[in-house]
Amino acid sequence: MVEEYDVLIVNGVIVDGTGKPAFKGSVAIKGDRIVDVGDLSGRAERVIDARGLIVSPGFIDVHSHADKTLPLFPFAENYVMQGITTTIGGNCGNVIAPILDWWPPNMFWDQDIIFELRPFKYYSEGLLPAEEVKRRVEEVYGVKIVWGLFGEFIKWLEEVGISVNHVPLAGHNTIRAQVMGPDWRREPTDDELSKMKWHVREAMEAGAFGLSTGLDYVPGVYAKTEEVIELVKVVKEYDGIYATHWRRTGLRRERTRPIIEKIKGVEEAIRICRETGVTTEISHLMSGYTIYPEPPTELACAAVRETLKIIDNARSEGLDVYFDVIPNVTGGTLTTIYLASLLTPWVRELRSLEGLARALRMKDFREELKSLIVQGKWWRLNPILDPYWASRYEVTAHKNSAYVGKTISEVAEMKGVDELDALFELLIEDPEAKYRNRGYRTDEEIAEFIKHPCCMIGLDTYTFNDQWKMRYPPYSLPHPNTYGGMPRYIRRYVREMKVLSLEEAIRRITSLPAKVFKIRDRGLIKPGAYADIVIFDFNSISDIEDPLEPRKYPKGIRYVIVNGVVVVENGKHTGAKPGKILKLHEQ
Repeated sequence: MVEEYDVLIVNGVIVDGTGKPAFKGSVAIKGDRIVDVGDLSGRAERVIDARGLIVSPGFIDVHSHADKTLPLFPFAENYVMQGITTTIGGNCGNVIAPILDWWPPNMFWDQDIIFELRPFKYYSEGLLPAEEVKRRVEEVYGVKIVWGLFGEFIKWLEEVGISVNHVPLAGHNTIRAQVMGPDWRREPTDDELSKMKWHVREAMEAGAFGLSTGLDYVPGVYAKTEEVIELVKVVKEYDGIYATHWRRTGLRRERTRPIIEKIKGVEEAIRICRETGVTTEISHLMSGYTIYPEPPTELACAAVRETLKIIDNARSEGLDVYFDVIPNVTGGTLTTIYLASLLTPWVRELRSLEGLARALRMKDFREELKSLIVQGKWWRLNPILDPYWASRYEVTAHKNSAYVGKTISEVAEMKGVDELDALFELLIEDPEAKYRNRGYRTDEEIAEFIKHPCCMIGLDTYTFNDQWKMRYPPYSLPHPNTYGGMPRYIRRYVREMKVLSLEEAIRRITSLPAKVFKIRDRGLIKPGAYADIVIFDFNSISDIEDPLEPRKYPKGIRYVIVNGVVVVENGKHTGAKPGKILKLHEQ
């Protein structure tokens, strides 16, 4: 009897997600499941010839903010086009539910709307009434936000349909904001803490896989460790996970001194794991040590290894601790390309790039501006926190081509002026000058983390299409991670630097996160697993680096299958929405 399948993938090199050596073979799919793997024959409604290509489980992004924008971009083009079939969202404590009296803080994609409703120069203050923001979201995006509680949001997403699987987390910042309102710079009362626990329980009952915190953001930055422990104890009741953006930078506002002992944030995360017994995932881990002057690569890598010893010591105690890293040197979330965006508060005040350039011609304005910057008034450009800022920023477009390819430090040396004056003069000459961030760490440092067996990969970005942009200063665009983070991980750390074998690199973005987050029947190519599959060309898979336009889909991804349905075919989205909202105890 001839077997009949819905989809049959033939002639591929299968990297099955276990870390074991690749092998040639075929993969058969019926419905939403893989039914057979090996040397297969049979009839299929659809046959995909994967000759010369890698067939692997769909990639799992362990640190996503997809939940914030899936209501706006349910086709999740940027995720599936780079091979991601499952997003773990609700990270950094910032979730788009519950929405009760107050609009959740730290959404970031909503800054245009916040700016329109409550204009600000430096930082948006406090919370806005939810109904006010929801009305404007509907006007701008055509999306009517009708949910209140976390469970209502999950049901709404299921009804709308999405192209990618989504693993939801409850968010401490969002819950704390809804319970405490704008009066959040204090400890909660016993009653408020009880209400926070109720919201964590409601989210877990609705299917959340755990709780996340963002301890550098409001209002979580004001929470003591004991508050977090009490909430994570609720997660323990459901055998969930704790994911934390650890205390690393402090509140990202006006600052007059840096955080020196960052390692204490890692130690706090481990303490929470120890006292609750909950599996803990430390988000976008980096060195816990601040070194001045800026260290050579080997010294920076030594600091990474010392940071990892803290993880190893915790695991030797029997603590279930893991971590993720962002697979590039510049981070994730959003990016800017206008050099003037470094001076966003003053662009806002003067209403245009040209207005800022005119004002910079005034000597007293420049001196006033310089004084505010060196005092640490503006987080984005704070020489107290980053004395080496000018060596990181490279001019990528300017009316005077002599500056292109040079850092602001190099321009300052050319002109014989200090670095802030060099920035000002660049903008006077060309208000629309563009730049890129060369990065705040090296690939070698990232490689040290990636070598660790408990390291996973998180892109720290949103669901977007290739058109989204911010209309007001700082004119943000999606970070390049949004479109090519996973292909960069494979290109840079596997194909070029050979940090990991392809088989082990795939395990870190498939079966390992599935195991850590307790996602059942995903992350492997084996009979019985869900048919989440990516087919790619190992020799060409790559992000597309373009400092002037980050919104570019990657190369080398041929097919992406989500729950047995082809969502990407020959590098194009098919329009299908077979994604599922996964629920911890309903898989």
